Amino acid sequence: MDYEEMINTLQRRLEPGVTHPDTVLAATVQALGESAWNVAAELRAHLPRQLQEVQPAGPGDPLSVDAFLDRIGQLSGAPDSERAQEYGRAGLAVVGRALPSVQLRRLLHELPDDYATLLPSDSGLSTTADTMLAEVRRRAALDDTEQARQLTHAVLGVTAQAVSRGEVDRLTGALPPEIGALLDTREFAQHTDTDRFLAEIARRSDVTDPNVVRDHTGAVFNVLGEWAPEETADTLDQLPKPVAALARGR
Repeated sequence: MDYEEMINTLQRRLEPGVTHPDTVLAATVQALGESAWNVAAELRAHLPRQLQEVQPAGPGDPLSVDAFLDRIGQLSGAPDSERAQEYGRAGLAVVGRALPSVQLRRLLHELPDDYATLLPSDSGLSTTADTMLAEVRRRAALDDTEQARQLTHAVLGVTAQAVSRGEVDRLTGALPPEIGALLDTREFAQHTDTDRFLAEIARRSDVTDPNVVRDHTGAVFNVLGEWAPEETADTLDQLPKPVAALARGR
């Protein structure tokens, strides 16, 4: 992947209105170099010339995922922490696609395990139920993995009853097997509205606060969207528009 292709890919991943994808990309490479100092030079050697010139500030201990994303936000001038998270995830996804698989594995070996949750599903390094549930847990601010599993089961189960069987099959095939198995395939394409959809998720996940239910539902769909972007987008098209808007952060 050449530099222009990386920039164009990153621009598509970022929210409309972001006018400096080159800065975001350079910030990602710098933050990676600072967090994985032992392989920083090797990392840059496998990237286009424009990114080989990006130098990390200096050696240090590997950053946590949150600190890594915050560092990218700082370097790229993100206006707030939410935008910093967006920049970091999109930037790492593009860098991950540009690197040879062997180099990507060497990079991840230097970093905490949960960095793999930031990578797209077709990297071949993040498609496990554990990493997916860990990301749901983090985004929904849950106490443990079992809560993340219950929430994911609730959202997928209710979704499966509101879309066509063909769409359920497509989404199931794009997810880790253990996650795909959470889809309730007994009934399909039942008419629903936003209130009923969220109320059923609340019942299944044992959450009573409507605002929390909305946030949790959005968190699960956001993770699904990074794992299986096309299948998730098609699924959202079959859901009530307010639910789709919630899932897409609008």
